[in-house]
Amino acid sequence: MTEITFRRQNSKIVSFNIDGHSGYAEEGSDIVCAAISAISLTIVNGIAGVLKKKIKPTVKHGFLSLDLRGFSVEDIDDCQILMETMLLGLKSVEIEYDDYVVVKEEEV
Repeated sequence: MTEITFRRQNSKIVSFNIDGHSGYAEEGSDIVCAAISAISLTIVNGIAGVLKKKIKPTVKHGFLSLDLRGFSVEDIDDCQILMETMLLGLKSVEIEYDDYVVVKEEEV
């Protein structure tokens, strides 16, 4: 199962972790993992490439995280539309494949 955690500070998303493989299908043909990867990497690339934020995501096999807590309030605000869009997209995947992915939100 893939576990996804979004952390909020003052109602703003300031970080996320995506951990694990969904187990929906064999690696390489798992549409749940593919959807999660496509959504999350598009958002990370948008923050870096479109918004021009100098982020340092952690990317490992079966793991992706991004933490904005060291950024200015303005930079965090700039990222919110993309971060909220990512949350919405991943919750949609969770609704369809709830045996394979869980999305949580925490206040920090």
